[in-house]
Amino acid sequence: MAEEFVLKIDYSDSSDAEAVLIHWIYDPGAMVHQGEIIAEAMVDKVSLTIEAPRDGYLRPIIQENETFISGQPIAEISTEPPRREATNIVKDTNSTALTSPNDFVPASPRVRKYAKEKGINLKDVAEVTAHRPLTIEDIDAWLERQESQDVTEYSPFRQRLIQNLTDPGALPTTLQRRIIAGNAQWSPLVRIAWAVDQALKTHPEIHGWATADGFVRATELKLGIATATSQGLIVPVIRGSYDLEGWKTKLEELRQAVNKGVWNRFDFSQPSFIISNLGPWGIEYFTPRLMVPTVAILGIGMGNSDTFPVSLTFDHRVLDGVDAAEFLVTVDKVLRGSV
Repeated sequence: MAEEFVLKIDYSDSSDAEAVLIHWIYDPGAMVHQGEIIAEAMVDKVSLTIEAPRDGYLRPIIQENETFISGQPIAEISTEPPRREATNIVKDTNSTALTSPNDFVPASPRVRKYAKEKGINLKDVAEVTAHRPLTIEDIDAWLERQESQDVTEYSPFRQRLIQNLTDPGALPTTLQRRIIAGNAQWSPLVRIAWAVDQALKTHPEIHGWATADGFVRATELKLGIATATSQGLIVPVIRGSYDLEGWKTKLEELRQAVNKGVWNRFDFSQPSFIISNLGPWGIEYFTPRLMVPTVAILGIGMGNSDTFPVSLTFDHRVLDGVDAAEFLVTVDKVLRGSV
């Protein structure tokens, strides 16, 4: 059997103090839940928000722009749904572009009208304004902040980079440790590139790409080298496996090409593994960002004659921490053998 609850609002000791029902947040017949804001009213230029006292289906008694007095029934909330299909969609008030009851922003009709004239969504103002209800001064202050902001849009180059560094499906995890420095005859980047090349041959589980469906193992080394240029970060790819002398030659070719501004002749396909070297800037440990779908990136920090600090970020969807740690152990062993 249906239960009816009559909603009354007691807002004044005076029985003749009239209020105006500004608008209902929900359509008639919509399902509402206890504690949700369902309507807004105005009493003596003061905004009132009206909450649902219980769960049920809304049946307004007082319509929008009608007046009522304190204690007068304004709606019924029933446990029985209406005969027509109910909706939980918030009404379009043509003032704040609300999309759900949680988006409701208390403000007077005058403020709502002012916001509409300015083309402002009150929700945007509410996100940076602590007090409620909002005022015209709040809107003016928000507009002033927007006008004073000097926004530099991301270049197409930067936008592509952001897309590569952003994947809500990835589960990046970073391990850090020190590894043996190896033979000082070669630069740190040459030593690490060679050691990674060798270590990946025994750790194919970290060499490749993570997709939504699973892991794609690389059959050829495509080593990406994170490189700073005048236009921003690029990650050119060096294909193939080399000895120390070969890696020295390849990395020197890359360095000279970048210095001459002709780096665009390099391969920019998706790398199967990436190295980022911040050692020259005095950085020790850091958290390299995955360039999805590549599974792993190894960061090199500033070392000494004995050891290097390294930071390995990997996609936890593909492998576990122990697997990544064992890869670093192998890199260390390779470098020890090069001394």
